[in-house]
Amino acid sequence: MEENTTRRHSTMAPLFYFVASAAAAAILLVAAIVAWITEIVGSATWATLIVGGFFLFVAWLTYVLAVRRAIDDIRDRLDTIYDVANAARNAYRMAMHLTRNVLDEIMRK
Repeated sequence: MEENTTRRHSTMAPLFYFVASAAAAAILLVAAIVAWITEIVGSATWATLIVGGFFLFVAWLTYVLAVRRAIDDIRDRLDTIYDVANAARNAYRMAMHLTRNVLDEIMRK
Protein backbone atom coordinates (compact mmCIF):
# COMPACT_ATOMS: atom_id res chain seq x y z
CA MET A 1 0.00 0.00 0.00
CA GLU A 2 2.81 2.37 0.89
CA GLU A 3 4.55 1.49 -2.37
CA ASN A 4 1.51 2.65 -4.40
CA THR A 5 1.37 5.92 -2.45
CA THR A 6 5.09 6.49 -2.94
CA ARG A 7 4.83 5.67 -6.63
CA ARG A 8 1.88 8.07 -7.04
CA HIS A 9 3.82 10.87 -5.33
CA SER A 10 6.91 10.18 -7.41
CA THR A 11 4.77 10.35 -10.55
CA MET A 12 2.82 13.47 -9.63
CA ALA A 13 5.77 15.60 -8.48
CA PRO A 14 7.52 15.76 -11.89
CA LEU A 15 4.19 16.51 -13.58
CA PHE A 16 3.53 19.32 -11.12
CA TYR A 17 7.03 20.76 -11.66
CA PHE A 18 6.58 20.54 -15.42
CA VAL A 19 3.22 22.34 -15.35
CA ALA A 20 4.52 25.00 -12.96
CA SER A 21 7.62 25.70 -15.05
CA ALA A 22 5.62 25.70 -18.31
CA ALA A 23 3.14 28.19 -16.81
CA ALA A 24 6.00 30.42 -15.60
CA ALA A 25 7.61 30.27 -19.05
CA ALA A 26 4.32 31.18 -20.74
CA ILE A 27 3.79 34.14 -18.39
CA LEU A 28 7.35 35.36 -18.99
CA LEU A 29 6.91 34.95 -22.75
CA VAL A 30 3.72 37.02 -22.75
CA ALA A 31 5.42 39.68 -20.60
CA ALA A 32 8.35 39.81 -23.01
CA ILE A 33 6.01 40.14 -26.00
CA VAL A 34 4.15 42.97 -24.27
CA ALA A 35 7.45 44.72 -23.46
CA TRP A 36 8.65 44.32 -27.07
CA ILE A 37 5.40 45.66 -28.54
CA THR A 38 5.52 48.51 -25.99
CA GLU A 39 8.87 49.57 -27.46
CA ILE A 40 7.43 49.44 -30.98
CA VAL A 41 4.09 51.16 -30.25
CA GLY A 42 5.28 53.42 -27.45
CA SER A 43 2.34 52.67 -25.14
CA ALA A 44 2.08 49.86 -22.61
CA THR A 45 -1.70 50.11 -22.67
CA TRP A 46 -1.92 49.59 -26.43
CA ALA A 47 0.67 46.80 -26.30
CA THR A 48 -1.32 45.00 -23.61
CA LEU A 49 -4.53 45.43 -25.59
CA ILE A 50 -2.88 44.08 -28.74
CA VAL A 51 -1.46 41.00 -26.99
CA GLY A 52 -4.70 40.44 -25.05
CA GLY A 53 -6.73 40.73 -28.25
CA PHE A 54 -4.45 38.25 -29.98
CA PHE A 55 -4.82 35.69 -27.20
CA LEU A 56 -8.58 36.31 -27.12
CA PHE A 57 -8.69 35.52 -30.84
CA VAL A 58 -6.58 32.37 -30.31
CA ALA A 59 -8.93 31.26 -27.51
CA TRP A 60 -11.99 31.87 -29.70
CA LEU A 61 -10.41 30.01 -32.62
CA THR A 62 -9.52 27.07 -30.36
CA TYR A 63 -13.08 26.97 -29.06
CA VAL A 64 -14.60 27.06 -32.54
CA LEU A 65 -12.26 24.47 -34.04
CA ALA A 66 -11.79 22.00 -31.20
CA VAL A 67 -13.44 22.65 -27.86
CA ARG A 68 -17.01 22.93 -29.11
CA ARG A 69 -16.75 19.51 -30.76
CA ALA A 70 -15.33 18.01 -27.58
CA ILE A 71 -18.13 19.54 -25.50
CA ASP A 72 -20.72 18.13 -27.92
CA ASP A 73 -19.11 14.68 -27.63
CA ILE A 74 -19.18 14.87 -23.84
CA ARG A 75 -22.81 16.01 -23.94
CA ASP A 76 -23.73 13.07 -26.20
CA ARG A 77 -21.98 10.62 -23.88
CA LEU A 78 -23.71 12.10 -20.84
CA ASP A 79 -27.07 11.80 -22.62
CA THR A 80 -26.31 8.13 -23.31
CA ILE A 81 -25.32 7.55 -19.68
CA TYR A 82 -28.52 9.27 -18.54
CA ASP A 83 -30.65 7.15 -20.88
CA VAL A 84 -29.04 3.92 -19.68
CA ALA A 85 -29.36 4.93 -16.02
CA ASN A 86 -33.00 5.88 -16.56
CA ALA A 87 -33.72 2.54 -18.26
CA ALA A 88 -32.00 0.68 -15.41
CA ARG A 89 -34.01 2.63 -12.83
CA ASN A 90 -37.25 1.87 -14.64
CA ALA A 91 -36.33 -1.82 -14.91
CA TYR A 92 -35.55 -1.88 -11.17
CA ARG A 93 -38.87 -0.23 -10.34
CA MET A 94 -40.73 -2.68 -12.55
CA ALA A 95 -38.91 -5.66 -11.00
CA MET A 96 -39.70 -4.37 -7.49
CA HIS A 97 -43.35 -3.87 -8.43
CA LEU A 98 -43.60 -7.41 -9.84
CA THR A 99 -41.81 -8.84 -6.80
CA ARG A 100 -44.18 -7.04 -4.46
CA ASN A 101 -47.18 -8.33 -6.42
CA VAL A 102 -45.88 -11.89 -6.32
CA LEU A 103 -45.10 -11.66 -2.60
CA ASP A 104 -48.53 -10.17 -1.92
CA GLU A 105 -50.16 -13.07 -3.79
CA ILE A 106 -48.09 -15.60 -1.85
CA MET A 107 -48.90 -13.93 1.48
CA ARG A 108 -52.63 -13.92 0.73
CA LYS A 109 -52.68 -17.69 0.26
